[in-house]
Amino acid sequence: MRLHRFYYFFLLSVFVFVASGSSADPREYEERRQRASKAFSDGILLLHSKTTTNDADDGYREEPAFYYLTGLENSPSAILAIDGKSGDSWLFLSAKRSAEVQPGAEAERRLDMQHVVDWNELGSFLARQVAAGAVIYFEPGLAMLPENLSVTNAKQMPAWVQILQKKWPTAEFRSVGIKLNTLMAVESGSELQASRVAARATVAAFAAGAKAVRPGVSQREVELVVAENCWKAGARGVSFWPWAMAGGNGVFPKPFESDFRYDHLDATLRAGDLMRLDVGCEWDHYQGDLGRTIPVSGRYTKEQKEVWNIFVAAYHKVASELKEGLTEDQAFEVWRSELQRQGEGAKTFLAKEAVANWSERKNVPYWQMHTMNLGAGYIEGQLRAGMVIDFEPIVSIGGQGYYLEDMYLIGKTGAEVLTPGVPYSAEEIETFLASKQ
Repeated sequence: MRLHRFYYFFLLSVFVFVASGSSADPREYEERRQRASKAFSDGILLLHSKTTTNDADDGYREEPAFYYLTGLENSPSAILAIDGKSGDSWLFLSAKRSAEVQPGAEAERRLDMQHVVDWNELGSFLARQVAAGAVIYFEPGLAMLPENLSVTNAKQMPAWVQILQKKWPTAEFRSVGIKLNTLMAVESGSELQASRVAARATVAAFAAGAKAVRPGVSQREVELVVAENCWKAGARGVSFWPWAMAGGNGVFPKPFESDFRYDHLDATLRAGDLMRLDVGCEWDHYQGDLGRTIPVSGRYTKEQKEVWNIFVAAYHKVASELKEGLTEDQAFEVWRSELQRQGEGAKTFLAKEAVANWSERKNVPYWQMHTMNLGAGYIEGQLRAGMVIDFEPIVSIGGQGYYLEDMYLIGKTGAEVLTPGVPYSAEEIETFLASKQ
């Protein structure tokens, strides 16, 4: 029997040994900036530190790309500029607001950076770059104004970049696209150490959240259990607010509404519904991400059980093929083939309908693989050794969402599961849920 191993891993995961000093060496950040300068060789990569703070949050969380390239985690008034032509990096700081580092030679030495100056010098720096014809690259953000009030046709140009474009209307401002995701995709040793700690804590938080699922409780109650257990497992908190969404709330694209809803799609859990339990814990800025489809009543219906087990079989087949060189399109073909093979023995109408529907790529637009490091990111082209990814097929049938994901470290010939010990099949999940008292 394999089931006792699941419970062993769940208990083991609670005792996460937090490793200190996992931040990278300053030379590693400089190496990252040099790679960024080559990726944006025709211009300037311009990144702003996180500008918003919230007293109710568990802490200030820096923008992923800014942190990745600087290692600074407490500098709310700072702008990083990487010169693609010279390879030099410029950090513009507000001396009044930055307690972490101050402009000057000492900061340049500490950060292994060419220029750390007062941010009042940003204007003259950009004026020189624009005069030389440099492209200004920016990270996209949410639209803040209607298009007819914007100074640009770029729908996702942040307001602070729009101000710069208004000042220099002849300059070319261009979105980074997925270049930053690609730049950050392969993890170093120090990054992987942090990802492993985040993953282990995430397993423990998932186990606690799953055991809180039952008819009559609210989605919010489950979310709070997950958040509490991230801390108990040694993490810094949640990497994203948990998605504990049942019934119609778990059917995409409905979950996306949660970020813009006062009630976060809160609802009372009902017997017969399936829940998307999607959780992640954060450690040293690196994020976990893990989930399963949980029956609210503790047991799947006959149709749900067959559908879920076919889904799991196709998932496992793809997971067995994860390695360097695999593309998402190739992974989907593996999924399709195994899904159809499993469907040959399907007994219920819902299972047969699911196989037919999920075998067509156009019918499952949210089926995906994504990187998981300082945040979730797109994968460009083939998988590469050293990537930490989530394989996350998201589908629906019969008014219920079906979903599953684990974290994997991609290797040359295979992949290591970073979130081991979580049950997969309907029978395994039911047995685990029955042991929750």
